[in-house]
Amino acid sequence: MSGTNKTQEVLKYMKENDGITSMEAFQKFGATRLSAIIFCLRKKYDIEAIDMECVDRYGHICRFVKYVYIGEL
Repeated sequence: MSGTNKTQEVLKYMKENDGITSMEAFQKFGATRLSAIIFCLRKKYDIEAIDMECVDRYGHICRFVKYVYIGEL
């Protein structure tokens, strides 16, 4: 990852995969403020926010957002 910043890494990851969540951004890039990165990226790129949910190990419903790269503006 040398020579790139977290914003560039997140953009590259979204282009190569089916999107990114906050947990993935933290685990892969150490990015703790994915929403701030997405805010900056949206100035040049069309990024869709998809509401997701899952059930945690305690049976509680967890809601989160998955950001998906659509294309350039």
